[in-house]
Amino acid sequence: MELPDDNSRATPPPADSNPDPDPDPTTVPVIEFLSGRNRGSHEEIAEPTVFLTINEIGGLSIIPASKAVADEEYPVRLQRSGDTYELEVIAPFQAWVNGEQVSRHTLSSGELLELGRNGPMARYRIYAIGRIPLRTTSHAFYDCIDCARYADGSLVSRSGRLVAALAGELVTRSTVWFRVLVVVLLVALIVSTTYLSRQSRNLEARLEQEASFMLGISEMLRRSEKEAISREQLSSLRKQLEKRVDALEARSVATRKVIAEASRSIVFIQASYQYFDLASERPLRYVLDANDELIVTPFGPAITLEGDGPLVELQYTGTAFVVGAPNVLITNRHVAMPWESNPAHEQFEAMGLVAKFDRFIGYLPGVDKYFDVQLVGASDEIDIAVLSSDDAMLEARPLPTGLTAVQPGDEVLLIGYPTGVQAILARTDAKFLDEIDEAGTLNFWTVVEKLSASGLISPLATRGIVGQVTRDAVVYDAGTTYGGSGGPVLNLQGEVIAVNTAIMEGFSGANIGLPIARILPFLQQSLESIKSRD
Repeated sequence: MELPDDNSRATPPPADSNPDPDPDPTTVPVIEFLSGRNRGSHEEIAEPTVFLTINEIGGLSIIPASKAVADEEYPVRLQRSGDTYELEVIAPFQAWVNGEQVSRHTLSSGELLELGRNGPMARYRIYAIGRIPLRTTSHAFYDCIDCARYADGSLVSRSGRLVAALAGELVTRSTVWFRVLVVVLLVALIVSTTYLSRQSRNLEARLEQEASFMLGISEMLRRSEKEAISREQLSSLRKQLEKRVDALEARSVATRKVIAEASRSIVFIQASYQYFDLASERPLRYVLDANDELIVTPFGPAITLEGDGPLVELQYTGTAFVVGAPNVLITNRHVAMPWESNPAHEQFEAMGLVAKFDRFIGYLPGVDKYFDVQLVGASDEIDIAVLSSDDAMLEARPLPTGLTAVQPGDEVLLIGYPTGVQAILARTDAKFLDEIDEAGTLNFWTVVEKLSASGLISPLATRGIVGQVTRDAVVYDAGTTYGGSGGPVLNLQGEVIAVNTAIMEGFSGANIGLPIARILPFLQQSLESIKSRD
């Protein structure tokens, strides 16, 4: 509610000395209260002039001119004008009609009034004398929708206001039979939701076996799995991935020395991010029922900015490599800023939500501890980003960049971490799988920590042939899949000639990398930026 800056009190504007002498005797104007303690009730307007004001409990009060207090300020005056009333806002107060701010307005039956922004709301109606109907459920729902639509605030807050108001009206205003009908509909919804939830869990289990963290709206609207891999999956993981790993590694017949030396500079990226409301800085959370179980709708898990449910945390892995300096990494932009590839990201931005990293860390082969990673910059022209680490443990040798242009028919090596954690686990032995099984907690972070502590983090290397070269792309058939994005493409001298960027699904002979010549200018700018900060 807007209040005047001073404490002065002015005499209320005098009532019109010549009110309309011929109002329609068959109708009666009514104010229906839509908020406050009197919500759901109404009051007839009998006098030619009345004032609307906000009472001490924040509700709306109607003061006839005959009972107006001298030297008291009233926000709004209603003056009889024919069969209706003329609304006049007394400065410096403010009022809205149907969501639009007004100073004077001739009221029509059904219009929504609001005193002060987010102040009490009411509806003005004209009824025939003796025919003022009882407030029906449809009227109550229509009023709730209008109050939410014309209220101030974000879409999320207005949606919450609508849900709360509808729930209140359902409990206090509806008939017994209507409540029974709603209960029946809710039971039907719960049954269908349970069935859909079971189908969804079966689908998610298959996706988890392939280590695919979906970056769409369904991913954000489901509970983040706290276990990176289940005990049942541990027993069958090796069999499920053995053929894939064998197929990838069978083609790695390049010089062992090149692969061994380059592998020490290939970083396993592990990260998670969340969405926050820009205004309140509250994070998105899942909605739980009374049994602390996730509430799942036909459209996915329910989320909110309120309450204390589990945080919506999106986890993923990727590949980066050391280049230019011991503490500088290069990867894809979609690895460093994963939310941009999410089809729902623009919708969340429109709702005032922003993405922020919760953790952004890296592991090097042979180093038993992770290091924090920071984004230096991401190119707006190509799918490349430069990362850095202030951690002294990042002392890997920067990979050299190729000076000779690659040609079709050249042999290349692709090194990275395709399929993320699962591919690494698939190359461990049964003893290690038993150890992490007995450890009890198998979440996304602790499994990788145990792999690193045991010296088991190492990238996959595959060999292929270059099929096509353009200014913006190198196309090759070295095998990889998701998780391998951001890895280096090397010639047989161990020089970086491209950065693996995309997989052409449905055509295994076409993986795409960005040529190093397109990357070097941006890398040089980033190195200079890092030096200027030191």
